[in-house]
Parts: sequence; structure tokens; C-alpha cells
Amino acid sequence: MRYWNHCELASITALGHARRLLILVAVLFLLPVPALASDLLRQRLAELQEQPTPSLAEVRLASPKLLNEAYAARGYAFAWINPGQVSDFKVLAERSTDLGLRPADFHIPELDKLLPGGDPAALKGQERVDVEILLSDGLLRLIHHSRYGKVDPRVIDKNWNHDDGPKGEALAADLGRVLAASNIKAAVTALRQEPGFYARLKEGLVRYRALAAAGGWPTIPSGPKLEPGMHDARVPIIRERLRITGDYQGSLSNSGNFYGPELEKAVRHFQERHSLEVDGRIGRATLAAMNVSAEERVAQIRVNLERMRWVGDKLPKDYLLVDIAAQRVELHREGQDVWRSKAIVGRPERPTPIFRDRIEYLEFNPTWTVPPTILKEDVVPKARQNPNAVRKKGLEIIDRRGNKVEPETVDWSVAPNNLPYTFRQPPGPKNALGQVKFMFPNRHSVYLHDTSDRQLFQRTNRTLSSGCVRVDKPIELAELLLNDPKWNKEKFESVFESKRPSSVRLKQPLPVILSYWTAEADDQGQVHFRSDFYGQDQPVLAALDGPGAGLRLYRPVQAEAPAKDQNDIPEAEAKDWMAGTPPADDAGKEGQVSNQGAKKATPTGPKPNATPPKAKSAAPGSIKPAPKLRESLAGASARAS
Repeated sequence: MRYWNHCELASITALGHARRLLILVAVLFLLPVPALASDLLRQRLAELQEQPTPSLAEVRLASPKLLNEAYAARGYAFAWINPGQVSDFKVLAERSTDLGLRPADFHIPELDKLLPGGDPAALKGQERVDVEILLSDGLLRLIHHSRYGKVDPRVIDKNWNHDDGPKGEALAADLGRVLAASNIKAAVTALRQEPGFYARLKEGLVRYRALAAAGGWPTIPSGPKLEPGMHDARVPIIRERLRITGDYQGSLSNSGNFYGPELEKAVRHFQERHSLEVDGRIGRATLAAMNVSAEERVAQIRVNLERMRWVGDKLPKDYLLVDIAAQRVELHREGQDVWRSKAIVGRPERPTPIFRDRIEYLEFNPTWTVPPTILKEDVVPKARQNPNAVRKKGLEIIDRRGNKVEPETVDWSVAPNNLPYTFRQPPGPKNALGQVKFMFPNRHSVYLHDTSDRQLFQRTNRTLSSGCVRVDKPIELAELLLNDPKWNKEKFESVFESKRPSSVRLKQPLPVILSYWTAEADDQGQVHFRSDFYGQDQPVLAALDGPGAGLRLYRPVQAEAPAKDQNDIPEAEAKDWMAGTPPADDAGKEGQVSNQGAKKATPTGPKPNATPPKAKSAAPGSIKPAPKLRESLAGASARAS
């Protein structure tokens, strides 16, 4: 048996240490760098999720939870590994101005400071992890804001339910797909649905930004009303102002002070684009609209691009669009605008609510039973002065046996609530509801309908109702919605001649979207501007230009039952009808200045999350909404509309 001496034992011990060291080095070279990096990323995201207001580089993050979900799906492997990716993201963020968004919302200033060389691989440890997270959070915001909008309409109005917002897991999956893509720009663009109305207005924003960058247009001095055939020193300024926006297409050699035919054509075109009275006269309203600056028009376009993002995602192919600001109804089939009609919408003090629903059925030859309040406040007082007033309004008096009673035989001294009669308006062309109603039962008691007061459609400003939408060409719309050869002209005439109330359900309920767009672009790319008569532009603009918002994620809201009296005319609407044709008070006429001619293109309104003030007829108002699962942003007096 051999015994080891001290020298030999020392050699063996040293050899063992060396072997263990070699094994450790080998393991370190094989695994630890990526393993430690992913662990750092996982730990950092876990820490951020625990923070009440998670932030990096003094920037609040949109959602560490969604970032964690996206990175967990990729094993917490870093996504930003070369300068080209960072450069592509920055370009995409800078170009978000073309959508009306702000590059600062996607952390560009902070990334420029933290990553001056643009190469994430140049950073180590915690700095590398934080830049990785900040880049992905900026990308997450960009995906969300460009598709669903930066501003959460539920913050502007807590009852917004136009759509439920994206689900968190879907948004995290979208982020994961973009992070894994070789072309970030193409991947982000592929996620968005851009309806024609959005794409056209987006092009309009680019054009108006260019006009603003070039100095905009000259301000026209005030003065007396200018009419065709007159001479005025302001004519050359007006001509140049309209040339800049493309309204004036006449000869550039015309430089005199004479207001001739070519300029008149340009003025009429401008008035049509701005929903003014198209008469060629340059009065206060037209002059004020001409003097709204290019920067203010850019802001107005941005606000409406944001509104369009709220409704544009997952837009159905077929739907009915009520553009309240345009006072118009449109039918869209397969994404194309196939039919249009003028509309009468709610006054500023009784605005038409903004919401989404489905038209389920049509009612023909509707009747109207006078509610107790109208009977007490309108019918009986007038009948006491002249019983024939009841007959003039086309009302029938029915006793408890169902017999008709003549107004002259009624004892009008009896208290209205004690009168043993029912007062109703029979079907017919003189009925307050006209001959057809388009029904989508909702808690606002708002619907589309015909009207017997047809001359009101000739007005430029048609904010005349108490919330319901009156349609100029209701029979055409009914025929298009029924889409049945049996429902031809002869069939409609037969139904109306019968004067029997009836209803017909649509084969498929049709989505109806009540929107409020104060700017849009037509098929020729020309941008049209409208008065913000509900005063809603300013709160949206304030939120759009405010600090980076969070994400509008899915949040189910309890549905509310429709109003009970869906088959009756709303009380406020009934009061309008009893009062008769409203006086002509057209905001587009040249003797008055509409609010789009104010110094600010977006009139004063409530701040986000503030209680809207009661609207006044002489100034832009705000609407106070009411909730429903498919509804949102309702009017302040929607219940009475």
C-alpha cells in the first residue's frame, strides 16, 4: 500500500480546484449571459407591476402587465437588438403626426437621451433592460393610439359605450407580433382598419399642416358686407386667401378690387365647405370662417381623426351613419357611401345623443297620444281660448267608449287630469312623426323619423329638434333598408293610404352610428368644416394634447333597459311640434356669426372629466351622457329628447 507525501497531496488538491474552475467557466460561457439578461427583464417587469404608478426615466408606463405578457410569450428574450429597429420605430413615431398624434407620447425625447447612439446593445445591465422596456412601451402606445385613439372617451364622458375597447390579451398579442416582425412599420400598419372617411381626412391633415407650415393665409380686415359686383379694397386679400385653400380656381391675373364672377364662385364653394349659407355674400359669418387660422383648422382635423379612431376599428360593412355635426344621414353598404339625406338634429340645449345601436324594425303610419304634461301645458290652455285649435293640430278626442268627440262639446274648464278623454293624432302626412319611424329601442327615446314640417330641410342650420333625428328622404331610406322587391312604390302608397299603423322587422338588424364630426374630407379630398354647436371639440383637443394617456381596455358595462315609451314621440319633441315651425334663426346666415367664426376654431367647453355646463342656444354647449351597453356620449337632455 502506497502513502502520499505532502507535495503529492498538494498537487492533487490544486488539480481538483482547477478542474472545478474550468467547469464553472464553461457553464458561465454556455448559459449565463442570456439567462441573466432575461432574469433581469423578468424581475424588472415584476417590480414595475407592483408600483402604483409605474414609470421609467420619469415617464409613466402604459401597462407593465401587458408588457410582461408579451415578453413572457417570447421567454423574456430581448426584442430590440440592433440600431435599425430603433431607427424604424422613431421614424414611425415621428410620422404619427400624420395621424394627429404626438411623437412625445411614444417616449422619443427620453429615448434620445438614454440611447444617443441608437444601439441598445451598447448598454449593459439595468440600463439595457430599462431601454428595452421603454422602447416596447412606446411601441405599445403607438399600436394602441393609432388604432383605438389616445383619448379614452369614457374619461371625457364616463358613460361612453360606443365600443368595449380592446381586450388586454389581444393588445399584448399585437405587441408580440410587431416585436417579432422584421418590418415594424408594415406590422403596425397591418393592425389598423382605416375606413375611407378616416383615410381621406388623414390626407387632409397632411395638406393643412403643410399650409400652416407655409404661413397659412392672410387675415381679412373687417368691414361691411361684400356682395358680387361691388368694389372693395379687401377683394385681393380674399382672392389670395381662397387661392391658398384651393377654393379660388380663377385667373391669377385678376388683381383688382372688383368682386367678379370667378371670386363669387370661389366664395360659394368656400361657404359650402364650411356649412354656411351659400349665397356668395361675404358677411360676418363667412368672414369669420375665412379668418380661422390654418393652425386652428389643423387642430380641428386632429380632433375628428381621434373621434373616427373611436369608431373605426371593427366597423361593420353595412351601417347607417348619422353625422350630427353635418346634419346628415348616410347609408353605407360594403363600406361605401351609397345614399345620403339631409337631417334635422337636436338643438344645443337638447342635443342629439351620440351612441351606437341597431335598427330593428320600421313603423308605418304611426299615431301619437298626447302625454299629460303636453295636455296640461299646451293643448288645454289653447283649447280654452279656441276649441278649434285642437282640430288645427290634427288631434282627435276619443272618449272612454272609443267614440270621437268634437272639441266644441268638451267642458274645457275641467282640470286637464280629470278630462275623460284620450287626445291622439291619427296617422297621416300631417302627423308629427310623418309616415315612418326607424326604430332602435334605446334609453334615450331617440330614433329617426319622417316629419310633416318639410320646409325646415331647406335651412342651412337644422339644429331644430329636441334630440330625435328627422330624415328628409324617409321613404327612400325605408325602401333601401327593407331591400325587398315587394316593397316598391306602389306598396308604400298602399300602406300609407290605408292609414293603418303597422310595423315591419328588418331581415337583419342594421347598425346605426350617431357620430359628431366637425371636420371630414370628401371623395375629392376637400376638407369640410362644421360649427361645433355642441361645444365638444375643446375637451377632446385638451386631452389629445395632454400628457400620455393610459390604454382604453375592455371594460364590460351593465346594459340598461330601453325607455318604455318607444312607440311615442318624446315629450320635448312633442312640445316642439305643438309650438309649430320654429322661427328662422340660421347660424349660417350672413347677419350672424356661427361659432366656427370665433377666434378659436374649437370653442370653449368642459375640461376632461369635468361636469359639462348646461348648453345655451346662443353659444356652443356640452352634452351630458347617459349609459347603455351599445350607447355612449349622450345628450344632456337626452331623456327628454
